[in-house]
Amino acid sequence: MRRRLTILLAAAAASGAAAAPAAAHVQVTPAQAAPGDPVVFEVLVPGETDAHTTEVSLQIPEDVLPFSFEDVPGWRRTVENADDGSIAVVRWRGRLATDGFVRFGFLASTPEQEGELVWKAVQRYDDGEEAAWIGPPGSDNPAPVTRVSADAARVNAGGEGSEAEEPEAADAGAESAADESPSAADEPAPAAATTAEDDGGDALPLVLGIAGCLLGGAALVVALRRRVGA
Repeated sequence: MRRRLTILLAAAAASGAAAAPAAAHVQVTPAQAAPGDPVVFEVLVPGETDAHTTEVSLQIPEDVLPFSFEDVPGWRRTVENADDGSIAVVRWRGRLATDGFVRFGFLASTPEQEGELVWKAVQRYDDGEEAAWIGPPGSDNPAPVTRVSADAARVNAGGEGSEAEEPEAADAGAESAADESPSAADEPAPAAATTAEDDGGDALPLVLGIAGCLLGGAALVVALRRRVGA
């Protein structure tokens, strides 16, 4: 399937090379991506001739796995699958102003191995002409290239794997908090609180003494009265 697509792209290049200008061409960003990383790719298509662009076909490099596409108003998207079920070609059909441009975005996972992703594209116009952007860098019809390198920062577009990272972050935060908080052995022992029972125990002898004095005084008064009466 991919061999047949390459032949078709080569035929398009032979028939439409004269219509392709050297200045503006189809571009794909980013220019660099990390291996095995979900990335947001953008296809930038300028309207660089007097004719209107009506279709853009993009051949997906091998081992690149698109899984989500951005809807672009005024453009209809179709895909062609390879024999293994992966997406081999994406086509956008619409109408582009001669002095305008359009961007097509999609999410795709990059290959696990380092290397170059060559994005071969064909741009078709309403006057029947077409430009095949499949040549090497520096040519009149260069194909966009993305370099897959371990030096590139991972972007994890779409948030894949973020849930798996959260527990690790939570564990790290818990360990940090545990390191900063003092242990029970390091904390000073709390001062002993004075209870009501302790207060009551200290006051009991005093209360009994006062009660004894009062009883003794009362007895003395009674005795004196009896003696006077006698």
